[in-house]
Formats: sequence, structure tokens, C-alpha cells
Amino acid sequence: MNSKIESMLPANGFWKYFLKICSIPHPSGHEAELRDILQAEAQRHGLSCRVDKAGNLAIDRAAAVGFEALPCIILQAHLDMVPQVAPGVEFDFLHDAIPLQLEGSWLTTNGRTTLGADDGMGIALAMELMTDPTLECGPLRAVFTVCEETGLGGAEDIAREFLDAAYLINLDSDEPFVIGCAGGARLLGSARPAAKIADVAGKTAVKFTLEGMHGGHSGMDIHLNVGSATVTLGSFLTELEGFELAAVNAGTLHNAIARSGEVSGLLANDRLEKATVLIENYNCRLNKELRPEPNRRIELAMKTLSAPPKLVLTDAAQRDLLRLWKLLPHGVLAKNPDNSSATSCNLGVITGAAGELWQITMLARSVYNAERDKVTCQAQKLMQQFNFSAQIDSAYSSWEPRWDSAFLRYACNIYQELSGKQAQTAVIHGGLEPGIFCGMNPSLQMISFAPETQAVHSPQERLNIEDCQEKRRLLRALVSRISEV
Repeated sequence: MNSKIESMLPANGFWKYFLKICSIPHPSGHEAELRDILQAEAQRHGLSCRVDKAGNLAIDRAAAVGFEALPCIILQAHLDMVPQVAPGVEFDFLHDAIPLQLEGSWLTTNGRTTLGADDGMGIALAMELMTDPTLECGPLRAVFTVCEETGLGGAEDIAREFLDAAYLINLDSDEPFVIGCAGGARLLGSARPAAKIADVAGKTAVKFTLEGMHGGHSGMDIHLNVGSATVTLGSFLTELEGFELAAVNAGTLHNAIARSGEVSGLLANDRLEKATVLIENYNCRLNKELRPEPNRRIELAMKTLSAPPKLVLTDAAQRDLLRLWKLLPHGVLAKNPDNSSATSCNLGVITGAAGELWQITMLARSVYNAERDKVTCQAQKLMQQFNFSAQIDSAYSSWEPRWDSAFLRYACNIYQELSGKQAQTAVIHGGLEPGIFCGMNPSLQMISFAPETQAVHSPQERLNIEDCQEKRRLLRALVSRISEV
């Protein structure tokens, strides 16, 4: 499959590496195979490699003759990808290659799985330059981190010497140039709500499923009108009459806007007709307000189960859970003066079954660390009020922009020279590893850019082929002309 796709793409090192990356499973926590292959490839080209205790990989390329006095530039990307699969698609992220398809000027998976351009594109950009014998430049270092998508764990534990350089180009955002980002913190809530033996008399065992929502990145897409399956199911249950809750499975990741979910339990027979009407109303409203893509429909459905649940939540426990569900924050909570997102929260995952442990996972983001902490603390207190234990973990700092950076001015000049357009600078709402790096090496001047992607963290993820060519040219120029800073 990839060989056919390769014949239809521009012939260069970037696509060679990107297609190879797509053939190697590498979800978060399973980056070792990809790291080992990249290390072997680098060593085959005579480059030195180091792996730190966290599993991050650093590859060093010595300066070309005559360029030894130039400062070191780090090309940085992350090894892991978000594993998301569309409903009804069978795919094993630990063994299967990503299914690729060309759609005009975009590389996609035809909506089957995440593409992994986040951040396979960054790895491919770096590896092309690191292994190019014709490139004349100063010392280069590629730094590839692990566990970025699950809380920036690799960056948090990176060996400090990996960041010993003058400049860093993060290859994980598609605007030229990102110069700052939001920080974030994950909140994990858990509880065992009181349960009772299910009384099935006069009731029907049912499952409600919600599918077809767009989903997306909980930072970059949180301001868009895509909806959230976790939030929608909570609202639906609040309006549903005569229902006894047995189990919930909504959302999959703290940093992805939930695309689907399901709820099961017992529904009073005299409320079946009302439930059907409520479902019809929800489907009409969701498809009208969220406007899914052509040939795509959001569908809330009710199915009868052959086997009733043995346990359901008590009336009081269900009432408290639904109140908490409704009160937990989701969406953009505050905006910057330019109307971009300043502070947000994503209600990513709610799972549980009567008699077992229930878990709620959220991710708060803000360009201001104090506001991030305020949101997480408020949500933590709210969970505790409803007898959920709540733990804040995986907190990472924001990356505050340095508007006076000489490296930024240099990059903007190069971009304008190549494109004929003025570079736009942005402080984005997604988390980026430079937010951590700036605390480890305060003198490190950093920018971030990469080829254009859309719908990352969802099966609709796609990569702009033409923009890959533009960003290749830009990165090569930035590296080869660094003496102009």
C-alpha cells in the first residue's frame, strides 16, 4: 500500500521517512520500535546517538567543514501518536500499519484512523536534513521525545544535556511561526458510587449509543463547533425520564474531544415512547447545530439488550453523578484580546459500571499558569463535593513568547524571502514541549512550525502535501543560513 502511495508523492527524503514511520506502530508508550529504527538509520549515516533514561533519542550531526563555529540548532519532534479509530473499523495500533490514501492535495486515512502526521511529519522533516550529505551547515541535533501525547512525559524527564544548544525548532505546529503555547494539567477523578440490585420488573434493558461526532484536538479545536460526546450524553441523561444507570463508556483520551460514547441501564416501559421522542429531538438538534460533514451524520440511538444488568446505581448516586456531570467545565472558558482561546477545559473521558470504579478524566489548558491551576482546582473541589477523589497530574508550563528574539526575526525574514508573504506569529492553545524546555534552558531561543494538518487526534486527520514541500524548503534555509542571525 505504502509503495503505491510513494509513487504518487514527490520523490524526496521527507516522504521516504514519513511513509516508513506510518508503517511502524508507535502509539504513546510504544515508541521503542520506531526509536530503534531511527537510531539505526542515523548510525548508518555515521551520526552519533544517545538515548536517555526516559527513552528520548538525541541524534548529533557534526558541522560541515568551514561551519564549525556556528551554534548548534536542535530539530525537535515527538515519537508517539494518538491512536484513534473510527467506529466499525478494525485496527490494531500495536501491530498494523497506518492505512494511507491520497485525496487531492491531502494525505489521509480515508477517515479510518488517525494519520500520525502529529508528529510523524516533524520526525520526517528532521531526519531528511540529518541524513542529507549535501547539506552544508553548522552542528545539528535531532531530539525525538516519547509520551508527548499523554502529558509531555518525555519532555518532562529529558536529559538536560539534550537541550544544550543556542536554538530549537519544534516541528509540531502548522503556523509559521508559533512562539508560545498554553500550559495544561490533567485531572483524574474516581469513585465507587452506591449500587443496588437491578429490579427488572416493568423495565427494558437498553443501550444508548452516540456516534458520528467530529471530535478533534482538545486544545486546537476546542473553540470550534464540533460538540462533545461526553457532554452531550450527560445532557441527554439529565433529560431522560425513568432510566436507571448501569454503565457509561464515553470518550477515549483526555486530550481528544470525545467523538462517541455509550450508556446502558434499565428504562421504564412507560417511558420508552418519551425516550424515542427525546432521541429524535437530539438527533435533529445535533445535526442542525453541529453541521457534520457531507455524507456524515451524528446519531443517537437506543438498542434493546437481551441481558439486563445485574446492578444499577442507587437513585441518590445517579442523581449526584448526573449533577456532577452537568457542572464539570467543558469548552473555552476565557479568551485573549484577539479572540483566541486563553483558558479551556476538555471533559475527555467518563467510564464506569455499577458496583465498579467510575473514572472521569479532564484536561485544563491556559496560556496563564495561574488560570490553568484555578480551573483544575475548581474542578477538583467539585468532584470532591460529589464524593469523587480527584488528583491533578501531568501539569506542564506554558511557553511565554519572546517577541525580541533575534532568532524569531531571522526566521520571519527567511520566511518572507521564500514565500513573499509576511510571517504570522501565534501563541497557540495546544501544549507544546518548548513550554517545558524553556524552564530547563532559559537562554534557548525557540520557534515552532510544521506542514499544515487538519483534524489531528481524530480519524479525519489529514496532511497537506503541497505545504510539506514549502516547509521543507523553509527548514533547510533556516538551518543552512543560521550565520545570518
